[in-house]
Amino acid sequence: MSVYKILILDDEEPARELLQSYCDKLDDVQVVAKASHALQAKDRIENGEVDILLSDIQMDDLTGIDLLKMLKQKPVTIFTTAYSEYALESYDLNVVDYLVKPISFQRFYQAIEKAKDLISFSSQEVAPTKSQSNYIFVKTNRKMVKINFEDILFTESYGEYVKIHTKDDVILALQTTQFMEALLPEDDFVRIHRSHIVNLNHIKEIEGNRIVVETHTLTISKRMKEQFMQRINEKGII
Repeated sequence: MSVYKILILDDEEPARELLQSYCDKLDDVQVVAKASHALQAKDRIENGEVDILLSDIQMDDLTGIDLLKMLKQKPVTIFTTAYSEYALESYDLNVVDYLVKPISFQRFYQAIEKAKDLISFSSQEVAPTKSQSNYIFVKTNRKMVKINFEDILFTESYGEYVKIHTKDDVILALQTTQFMEALLPEDDFVRIHRSHIVNLNHIKEIEGNRIVVETHTLTISKRMKEQFMQRINEKGII
């Protein structure tokens, strides 16, 4: 059984002790360090001693967000905070979950399971190649789900996950947008933003830097606009 090494970072002792007590309930996690300041945690993380970081955001020296931005090699991170307004920025940093205090054991357990899934998946991941079939299998909710390419409207980055939007469903897959871009057939899919890959066959409208895919309006980034226009010309859409 793998044991996942955890560092708890929070400037309040009661919060550190609560997370320690939650970790003690699980057989496959081990708290290797507790820190009250971000700089205390930085050395332990950079020495490769940490699999999962449980980090507060608002602290005296550096915020948890500041710490992640400083790290070249980031551990799988779960933010624990009293402030919900940082959620969007945290997902841009590929944070696996965002727990708002007071934190229940149930939510803590769900977050730890997501973190373990991500670590397990990353250790098994191989370099992606374009699929030779008309479908892919993605991991979601501890199972593999088959998705036909023609059913995908677009994909959307969501931290270490990707939301795959189809006509009938939204599937939260344990993948990255970069990985999906390498898998999806380039004849039909193009990246229009750091967060979005669209299926060219489902585009209904193009107006300036915005496109409509079924009922969804998406923005084309300035950096990717030229590539997008080239692709739709090649596809014969306009």
